[in-house]
Amino acid sequence: MASKKTIEEFFKEELQTSGGANIYTDLFLYKDKQLLKENRLREFAEHQIDKAKNIFWSVSFSVFIGTLYAFWYLIEFGMSWHWSDLTIGVVAWALLVYALIKACKEYYSITSSMTLLIKLLDEEAAETD
Repeated sequence: MASKKTIEEFFKEELQTSGGANIYTDLFLYKDKQLLKENRLREFAEHQIDKAKNIFWSVSFSVFIGTLYAFWYLIEFGMSWHWSDLTIGVVAWALLVYALIKACKEYYSITSSMTLLIKLLDEEAAETD
């Protein structure tokens, strides 16, 4: 299994915390903390990747629903020419673009760092064998 020092270095570099894994683990769920305590790091990384996928698809669905609302307000603006419909439609589009960019960034950040952790664990397992 991976040494504690290697894992702390990984979390310090990848998750950009000043104190290793201890500070960042406050943001994890109870199950995540249990996996880290039990040193089941592969399961932890796979669980983080699955959570990132679920969150990404939830945000994508929300963006789709928000797009429908934005279209509706922009169509209303075209029919009645009221400034509030235009404002709501444009603000909705801006928020949707921001949410989509943020979700993509988080998804790829979590997925790449957890994939790197799995590769690191595989390399250490190969070295000890």
